[in-house]
Amino acid sequence: MKTPASSMLRWVDLIRVLGSFFVVLAHVSYQGGESSLYYVLSRTAVPLFFMVSGYLLLGREEPYSVFFGKRIVKVFVPFLIWSLIYLLWNREGFDSGFSLKLVVSYILKIIHGPRENHLWFFYHLLGLYIFTPILRVFAARASLRDLYYFCGLWFLVVPVLSFLEAFTPLRNGFEVYFIGGYVGYFMLGHLLGRIQFERRQLAWTLFVFIALSIGTTLLNNSFNNEYFVNYLGVNIVLMSVFAYILLREVRIGERLYRFLVPFSRASFGVYLVHMLVLDLLERIPLVQGWLSAGSAVYMMPFLGLIGYLSSYLVIAILQRIPVLRWSVP
Repeated sequence: MKTPASSMLRWVDLIRVLGSFFVVLAHVSYQGGESSLYYVLSRTAVPLFFMVSGYLLLGREEPYSVFFGKRIVKVFVPFLIWSLIYLLWNREGFDSGFSLKLVVSYILKIIHGPRENHLWFFYHLLGLYIFTPILRVFAARASLRDLYYFCGLWFLVVPVLSFLEAFTPLRNGFEVYFIGGYVGYFMLGHLLGRIQFERRQLAWTLFVFIALSIGTTLLNNSFNNEYFVNYLGVNIVLMSVFAYILLREVRIGERLYRFLVPFSRASFGVYLVHMLVLDLLERIPLVQGWLSAGSAVYMMPFLGLIGYLSSYLVIAILQRIPVLRWSVP
């Protein structure tokens, strides 16, 4: 199945913009009270990114050299640059000054794990990219039944089994983790892109999404268990799937689309830079006052919007500088 032309993918731009805003919102350090609903909604952002990537990549056919060449330029190089930036920003091991030993230690640190919390996403995404050529062979030949089987098996092995192990004495001893991790989101994006939904189904999807969002918020507030906000928890998986279906069916007019495009093009960069921008913003006395003012109901989105627009402005500038645009393609 070939990926539709870019003009047909306006909903992808919507998901990228909304997802990048939710990521910023999740990292706002508001101290004036809690609004768990916003945090719960923001947990769908990363799964949506995985699903969109699966939709865009698994339906294509291209040589290995072309595929990996694009990923190196568009993802791997920016990932390395921003890992280095955050290492320098946090002054990890920099007290002794610049040296070859410092360079080697930085390389080892980047290999070992993310140098800022949000960069964990790229360690999983790059792993999926390595596996993508194999997944493409399966996706190209798979019937809907095959795709349902794959996604259903992943759902049982990852979200359901992790729920049982978290809340019951059950401990699985069988080797089923070869289908673990975020590969299910990747394949779900491809599968859901091949299904058409009726308006009546969408109404029920919206109802269930709202119910899950409220239910997850109540569970998280009552039990304070990390499972309920885990990207691979049953509830977050279902919320993310329903959000993907709903956003895919949004009809976007020409005027709104022209408004979304520049923000969509900057979404990857916003994800990369936003932690640094938020850190700088929170050092401004005026913003520090806002972090504990008013109610979370309106201050959280307000602060999230400030962080998002500030991050977008940084990326819009960087994308216009020939040398620096490599860091935010």
